[in-house]
Amino acid sequence: MVRYSRCVSVVFCCLWFVMQTKANDEAFPSYTFQVSGSNSYSKLKCLMLVVGKSKELCSVGKLLKFDLEFSDQLDVDLKSYKQQLEPSVEAKLFGQGFSLCLYLKEMVSNKATTDVSLQLRDTNSGQVFFDKNFIVSQQALVRDSHAIASELMPVLTGGKGPFLSTLAYCKQLSPGHKVVCLADFACKTEKVIVPKKTINVAPCWHSQAPLLFYSQFTRRNSRLMSYDITSKKSHVICPYDGLNMQPSFSQDGVRAVLCMSASGNAELYRYDQRVCNKFKKKLYTQITKNGGNNVSPCLLPNDDIVFCSDFETGKPQLYYYKHATKTTHLLTNGRGYCAAPSYCPKTNMLVYTRMVKGVFQLFTLDLSMEKHVERQLTFGHGDKVDPTWSPCGGYVAFAYGYTDAKTTKHNQQIAVLNMRSGKQRILTTGLTFKAFPAWTGQMVYAS
Repeated sequence: MVRYSRCVSVVFCCLWFVMQTKANDEAFPSYTFQVSGSNSYSKLKCLMLVVGKSKELCSVGKLLKFDLEFSDQLDVDLKSYKQQLEPSVEAKLFGQGFSLCLYLKEMVSNKATTDVSLQLRDTNSGQVFFDKNFIVSQQALVRDSHAIASELMPVLTGGKGPFLSTLAYCKQLSPGHKVVCLADFACKTEKVIVPKKTINVAPCWHSQAPLLFYSQFTRRNSRLMSYDITSKKSHVICPYDGLNMQPSFSQDGVRAVLCMSASGNAELYRYDQRVCNKFKKKLYTQITKNGGNNVSPCLLPNDDIVFCSDFETGKPQLYYYKHATKTTHLLTNGRGYCAAPSYCPKTNMLVYTRMVKGVFQLFTLDLSMEKHVERQLTFGHGDKVDPTWSPCGGYVAFAYGYTDAKTTKHNQQIAVLNMRSGKQRILTTGLTFKAFPAWTGQMVYAS
């Protein structure tokens, strides 16, 4: 059965139904200091020297290397050494192609925390670009290492990177049990926040409050739930018959568009908190009335909506609803299978899934251009579905389905695409299927 990515398969399932990777704390081996240079690299080369042998310091070094290389602008060579290099030795590094030398030193350590010093030096001039001390908690090693990277990265590349952001996604423990997880942007640490033994799918973030919304299957419906990051409690939001899912919020968090199917097919509805406050009850205004399945709404800053529907062709396409005129027009070309739009307010672009020769690939569409031209981002084997933009607009997380080379079994994990370099990385591991990534700029995975 062809999947309707970003919950469309869940839509039909529900309609039918109703009607670890963790940070490695092991110390890396101590190396004799020797670097063979090469000038063939296009990336900026940086030598990171860890001065000290504690497990915590070595783990911070590994995490910093991962974070700095995540942008695909840096090539970091990680070594351990007994002391900081003399200026004359640093100068030789420049001749070997290393423009920068980064020192990570342990200052003070106890059972709970480690004080570390980070210094970035230019190997040619000896100029110090960055010099700061940090406190790293042993219980929050991943979080604190990402925080260090977020301060260092602007000095190296001029950009902040996604280091302080959070990914939510679903993990399938059994056919009837899908939980909701939170992880750091690199999925080095993970915790289950919705363990209830039922099917929990399609997490999405509120635009302002620390709230994560998701849909939970019951015997009579798929109800919309919210999880409060602060109180760590879940609440029922929409308990209506049929499907209740995928809210997309305005930038101020006052308005939302969501998908409901109490009438039989899935239609889009608008929610306005100001109207509800006026009448002192929940009110929803129906937007689409086309008899098709209308899902995956993206509420734009101007109150227009991009969504997915099969009402014209029988297969999902992307549509644009203009709020001022209450009119709808086709965005994609009307051919094939397009689904799961995700909107980036920083770039005014959509990313979505389109089937190409039997494989789901990622495409973008620039809404700022008068003529909407589809651009293919990914190629090759493996389905890429459920895309979501990083808050900075530089990355796209998605669910990547592939055949495991060792077990020859099908697997699906959370992956990320660097929009600048085109490089793809698989972030999660294991045999449990992951799906529906949702990205927020708030660092709430460690809350």
